[in-house]
Parts: sequence; structure tokens; C-alpha cells
Amino acid sequence: MKRSISMLLVLPLVFGVTGIGAQMKKPATAGRIPTARDASIGVTVFMRDSSKNELMLETKIWPDNPDYNAAALQRLFAAMKAFGPAYKQDDDVAYTWATKGKVTKCSVYLESMDAGVKNGTGSTVGCEANGVSLVGATSLADPKHPPSSSQDPKHLADVMELFKRQWDRAKGSLPK
Repeated sequence: MKRSISMLLVLPLVFGVTGIGAQMKKPATAGRIPTARDASIGVTVFMRDSSKNELMLETKIWPDNPDYNAAALQRLFAAMKAFGPAYKQDDDVAYTWATKGKVTKCSVYLESMDAGVKNGTGSTVGCEANGVSLVGATSLADPKHPPSSSQDPKHLADVMELFKRQWDRAKGSLPK
């Protein structure tokens, strides 16, 4: 009884905070940009499309950097929305991720220190069966195509373009 009353008190707070976050027009300021030496925690979302293709979308958050975490989580939610409606969140993918099949399995790592960004984070994308492991997203807007920084407003477009190229290559190399 005590537990259900506390849940009733917490639910309005959760939904209220969600509603406030959804109404934000301006992204949260990133705060101090984390380094590879800062302790981080991975946050993973598994998704699947109607053809059973699987997607693992991961970001990092830093316990000592709440301002940056707010911006990183906004980028994660924006990526989830960009992958929809084709991909829907499906926690069962976590259990089938290691199995082989006639589906494409792609990983997108947001806030990655391995993306080649000099100061800060970027994103890497890799899809099974295309002969290429993780590749760092590059800036499509810059003719020199340097690594795309997570803080760049066009970063999500860079990530989605790289995902499309990797997914197309992987889809074409699946066993028939």
C-alpha cells in the first residue's frame, strides 16, 4: 500500500518533467565538454524495424557533468526520433543481438571519444556484414569533411547519412 501511494506521488512528477522537457525550444547548453579520462556510463537503446533489422543506439553520460548530460540525452532522443517511424524501441533486441540471421544489425555510438573529434565527442556507425567496422561520422557541410562534433547543430544529419550508407552496404551483403 505504501509503495503504490509513493508511485502515485512520483508519476505526476515524472510526467510533468517529461512535459516540460518536450516543450523546450532551445537545446540545453553542453557545459564542460568531457574527456576520455572522465568516468562515464553507457545508455543503450535497442530498436527494430518491420523487417526485423536491428539497431543499437548508445550514448554516454558523465556522472560529474549534469549540464553536458542534458545535451547528450537530448541528442539521443533526437536520434531515436530520426530513426522512427521505421525503427521502434524493442528491448528484446538485446537478447537477439548476438545471433546471426538474415537481418542487418547496426550500431550507432553517440558521444563517442573514438570518432576522431579533437576536442569533445562525435559519433561512430557500424553495420554487420558490410566489411567495415565502426566509422566516425564526418561533417557533410564542410568540404574537407573533418570529424563531425556532437555539438555541431548538423551532427545528427551527418550521423543519419553515414548510417544510411553503412546500412545500404550491409543490406547488400546479406546472405540470400
